[in-house]
Order: sequence, then structure tokens, then C-alpha cells
Amino acid sequence: MPAKDENIVRSLEGQPLEPLMAPETLSAPPHSRGKFAGFPWKKIGLGLGLFLAVIIGFAGMIFMLSRPLVASTNKLKESANVAVAAAKAQDLGQVQTQLVQVEKDLNQVKRDYGRMVMVKFVPFVGSYYRDGQHGLEAASHLLTAANATVVAIAPYADVIGLKGLSTSTDGVKTAEDRLNFIIETLDKVEPQLDAIGGELTAAKKEVDQINPNRYPQTFRGQEIRPKLIEGIGLLDQAATLATEAKPLLASAPYMLGKDAPRKYLVLFQNDAELRPTGGFLTAYAVIEVNNGKVNIVQSNDIYTLDEKFKERIPAPDPIKKYLANVPYWYLRDQNLSPDFKVSMDMFYPNYLKTKSPEVDGIVAVDTQLLVDLLKVTGPIGVHGFGTYSADIDERCNCPQVWYELEKFADQEGPVVWDPAGTGKIIFAPRNYGARKSFIGPMMQAVLANTMAQPKDRIPKLFDTVMRAISAKHVQLFFNKAEVQTAVESFNLAGRVREFDGDYLMVVDTNFAGAKTNAWVTYTAKQEIEVGGDGSVTKTLTLTYKNPQEFFSDAGGTIKLNGKFRDWLRVYVPKGSELIEAKGFESGDAVGEDLGKTVFEGFFTLTPLNVRTVSFKYKLPLKMKGSYKLLIQKQGGANYFPYQTSINGRNQPEVILNSDKELVFSL
Repeated sequence: MPAKDENIVRSLEGQPLEPLMAPETLSAPPHSRGKFAGFPWKKIGLGLGLFLAVIIGFAGMIFMLSRPLVASTNKLKESANVAVAAAKAQDLGQVQTQLVQVEKDLNQVKRDYGRMVMVKFVPFVGSYYRDGQHGLEAASHLLTAANATVVAIAPYADVIGLKGLSTSTDGVKTAEDRLNFIIETLDKVEPQLDAIGGELTAAKKEVDQINPNRYPQTFRGQEIRPKLIEGIGLLDQAATLATEAKPLLASAPYMLGKDAPRKYLVLFQNDAELRPTGGFLTAYAVIEVNNGKVNIVQSNDIYTLDEKFKERIPAPDPIKKYLANVPYWYLRDQNLSPDFKVSMDMFYPNYLKTKSPEVDGIVAVDTQLLVDLLKVTGPIGVHGFGTYSADIDERCNCPQVWYELEKFADQEGPVVWDPAGTGKIIFAPRNYGARKSFIGPMMQAVLANTMAQPKDRIPKLFDTVMRAISAKHVQLFFNKAEVQTAVESFNLAGRVREFDGDYLMVVDTNFAGAKTNAWVTYTAKQEIEVGGDGSVTKTLTLTYKNPQEFFSDAGGTIKLNGKFRDWLRVYVPKGSELIEAKGFESGDAVGEDLGKTVFEGFFTLTPLNVRTVSFKYKLPLKMKGSYKLLIQKQGGANYFPYQTSINGRNQPEVILNSDKELVFSL
């Protein structure tokens, strides 16, 4: 028996396993020794210990290697934040200086990261290491693009009011001088734009190899997957933007009349009486642009243009239903499509039938642009009419210039001509004659004041115009195909866009006067349910409010804020199936337009009241991994909040001040 115990001990200690006793003696150990008494536990234990030692040693080595990486990453983050802050402060000189430090810190991060290359070969962990490599390569391309951008815009730093760099244009004093300088040098920017676009595209290729779905939603209270998805989406948009900017840049000399004067029809839309493209077409002007300088050829009331339009086109169904006593489709109502080009394709041929001047393009603007410009320029005087400003007028709790404009535009019905064809006006609004004489002087005063702005106001002026274009308070249409394509590619043409994902556009058409859209607001709530198979059911709730009571001025010459009569259309992906609609008074229908499915109906809202309209519908597509959504803003509309939840999880609120392309993680 002792010999047998000694044999077992020697075996477990790793000695040769030849038995000291005969094999038959070992074949039946006593039951007290256990079923696995002969199993090499100690050998396995030593192996497991060795494996754990290797793992602990490897982890310790990784920890030691990662400490410098953490420190260098934090330093890179700090230097990048300084560069971003300098960019927000419009200090181009500081951006240029800081990018040198960012490059130095990025190179240190890449060196520290490279020391951990052995992680690349570890199962499961290796994929995350490779993601880091792609991220660092993308960062290098982005840094190169940033440096190229600084070089490209440096000659224009003074022109657009950026700080920190002294340029050759320091003697250029006014906005008009700066515009002329840009026109003369635009051809030098195009090659640099190619370089920037190439770097952004290269960065996009790197991040496209990163799968955000491998990462958790949050880690230690910090969002991980949503931030990755957002960053990749923003980079995709930047790369697309740089590519699409090139044709616009090439078309800019044509648009600004560098080679020959260009004529444009300017349509003034009253956004306080919202129509599909941005507002009721209240007035127009024909301008000539010659090497950046603007001259007014003619201007007039929209009813004067309609007076020259002799065709009697039967009114389309929405006008017949909701716009009383208007049997024909007049020029002033021919912006019924929310797609600006589609509306202008209808409007412009009929405009030419009035014997008015041919133009190279059409520019639509609304009153918000005027208010925002006056916030920069300060009050302006219009000869023969008075002084106008963006200051709040207590009579209406609205900008003073807007109130005065509405006094000119106020009407109680359209201009009516003798049906016998005598050309005599049977009825005209009170200010019909005054409006015609006011448009030209007002436009001339605004142009003169804007172009004469000094250097220190240029940044605000530039930002104001860019925000107005982004928010569709300015929309462009051109007769020349390649120029139209250029402005469309840069989303300056008010087009309803195609999109690979969920889509939403809310379009209000106010078939009433009283300028109610100056006060009516809505909030949008999207409740999205994504099934396990990726199917999507969505509930959209729109809550409209009118917090302002009806009022008229002391003299009774202007009455504002009556009943809001809204023909509402909601554009969603084509093939969407409506399950339920609530809140309409009449006209509930489902149709198709502009490659979308459209839910529509009619409701009214009186002052100091609330109206809720909702739609429940099923999308014709499935979502996996991430949820892509494009929300397009209606031209001329205010900036309304959109709240979104996906499977009960609230997403950050979005203020719709421009078209928004969003990506949410699932």
C-alpha cells in the first residue's frame, strides 16, 4: 500500500509515470481515493497557473504601455479643444498655430499606440485595436484637411472678417470691396478644394471600416456608440460637402456676373402667411448683377404682375377647397409645391407671359432675412417712408420693421379686376398703391447699407447670410442647367431630397390672411418603435399653438392674428402605410408627391388656442444597427423643436433651423 501511495505522489509531482507496482495492482484503487484519484491535477494546476501568470504579465505590460497612451491621448484632446475654440472664435491665426501642436500631439499618440501592437493578434481584442488604427489614420487625414483649409481661406481672412492673420486686403474697407475681391480670386481656391476633399474622403474610408455596433451604448456614464455613429455621420457629410462645393465654386463667377451681367427675379415671400415654398408671394423685383454690383431694374406689387397675366388657369383642388372665391390659379399662388424648383417650373413660364424681362434665375427671400440683416446693420432710413429697425415693437411684440411692412402688405382680399376685360380695378387693398412705391426704395436702402458695412461687422454679416440660406429664408433657381445642378448639390435650391432611410417634412399652407404665422408655433414628437426584425412603426404628433390674441392698431388700419387655416401635408418615405390619423377637420387623404407618400388634411386654429394632429404609420423599410433619418425644413418656416424616442429611449432634441440628417444607434 505505501508503494502505491508513493507512486501516485511521484506521478502528481511530475515524475515519470512508470508504475512501481504491477499494472494490475493499480487498476482498482480503493473507493476512498475517489473516482479521479489518478488524474494529473497538479500538472493542470501548474499549467493554469502559468497561463494566468502570462495573462497577468501581459495585462501588466499592457497597463504599463497604456499609461503613456492615456496621457498622450488626453494631451491631444486638450490641444484639439483649443483649436476648436479658436475656430469658434473665428481666430484663424490661433487655429493655424494650434494645428501645429495638434499634429505634434497626434504623432505622439500614434507612437504610444504602436507600442501596443501585440494586442492586434489577441482574439476579440484585436478588432478594437484595428479600429483604433483606423481612427488614428482618419485623424491624420482630417488634420491635413484642416491645414489645407486654413491655407485656402487665409487670403480671405480679412474679407470675411476672420481674426489673427494679416492679409493683402487690409485696405479693403466695405462689404462691396470684399465681394469684388472674392470674385477676382475664386479660381485660385478650386485646386485647394480638391486637396481638402481628397483628405476628407480618405478619412471617410478609414472610419467606414469601424463598426460602431461592437461598442456599448455607454461606458462609465459616457456615451460611446451614439458618439461614434454621430462622428462617422458628420465626417460623411463633410466629405460630401467638400465634393459638392466644387461645382458651386465653379459656377460662382457666372452667378455674380463676372463675365457678363446677370438678371434675376427676386420674389419676396411673406413668411407670416406661410405657403409651401416659404410664404405668400407679395412682391417682386428684377435686379442686375454685374461683377458683384447690384442694380434694381424694376420692382412692383405681385398683384400688378397678376394684372398682366391674362391666362385663366383653373385653380387646383387645394385652392378650390380652402381658398374661398379664387377660381383661377394666379401667379401669386403658384408656389404650391414645397420643392422650390417644381414651383418655379410652374411660375416662371407664366411670368414670361406677362411680357416681363427674361432673367437668368430666381431668388426667393422672406422677411426673416430682412430682420436679421437689420440686427447687424442697425436702423436704416428709406427716403420718403421713414426709419426701420429690428427692435421689438410693443404694439405687436414683433420687430418694428416687420410691423411696418405688414401695414403696407395688409389687405382684406385680393385685387379684383373687371371680368369684362376693361382693365379697371373693382377692388384693391387699402395700401395697394403705397406697396408698389415702397418696394424699390426699401430694397435699395437695404442693399446700400449692407454693402457699406465696415470690417468689424463683416463676420456677423457673413454668418447672418449663411444662416439664412441654410434655414431656407433664401432659395435659388437658375435656368442654366449646370448652375442649377451646382446649387442643388449644395442644398441651396429648396429641393425635396431623396434619402436612403426614414424621411420627414412637415409642410403648412396658410390659406388665410392676418399674418398668423408670426405667432403660430408647433412642436413635433416622434415615437419610433423598431421591432426585432427591423420593422418600424412610427407615431408623429404635431402640437400647434397660437399664444397671441387678435389685435388691431389704434387707427384700425391693420388687423393681425386671426384664424389660422392650415392645409397640412406630411411627407414620409414612399410606400409608408397610414394606420391612423387624428386632429383634422376635413380633407384627410393619403397620396404621393415628389417621390414621397403624403398624409394631408385641413384644420383651423384660433388665437389663444391649441390644436394637436397625429399620425401613426408603418415605414416600408427596416432598420438594423442604426436608425437614419432626414428631416427637411420647410422654406420660410420658424425654427421648431423635434423630440424623438426610439423604443422608449429619448434622443437629444433637435431644433429644426435647417435640414437635419440624423443617425441614432439601436
